[in-house]
Amino acid sequence: MKKESELIRRFKRGEADAFDDIYTSYYKPVYYYISKLVNDKVLADDLTQETLIKVLRGLKDADEGKPLSPWIFRIAHNTCIDHYRKTRVDYELTDTIITCDTEKNSPEYSLLNKEKQNKIKEVFFKLGHKYQTPLLLRDFKNLSYSDIAALMKLNEATVKTLIRRARLQFQKAYAETY
Repeated sequence: MKKESELIRRFKRGEADAFDDIYTSYYKPVYYYISKLVNDKVLADDLTQETLIKVLRGLKDADEGKPLSPWIFRIAHNTCIDHYRKTRVDYELTDTIITCDTEKNSPEYSLLNKEKQNKIKEVFFKLGHKYQTPLLLRDFKNLSYSDIAALMKLNEATVKTLIRRARLQFQKAYAETY
């Protein structure tokens, strides 16, 4: 947090390399987050660039007392939502988000493993965006409840409730499919 506050101060003082430091620190995490939401490397790169341009434009108004990462990830999240609103494309999970153990080389095992991955994705998408986002951020991005709350502009108790309900709905729906 101290480092982030200093980066904001440096940027506001007009130090040219301050945004370079922010860009270097956040490009990969933002790209990783976006790529998990859009399942397209080229699109993820474009949306990451768009996110960081929005960060650059808004940095002059950033609060030095607040951490940068929830704010930046909120911008990334909103950028993805804006993109999907424009294109009307549903979110997709990549195979790397939800993986199963594939160490065994048998064709039968591979087929069963692929079927299981597809079933997990299918159940996940049935949750709806209300539950997908907090579950994705908590279980796959490993963000804290407070960071998720800041990112989604909700209180922490609501985030915990959403995640608990998402997990319960997921377990119930998954059990019903087998």
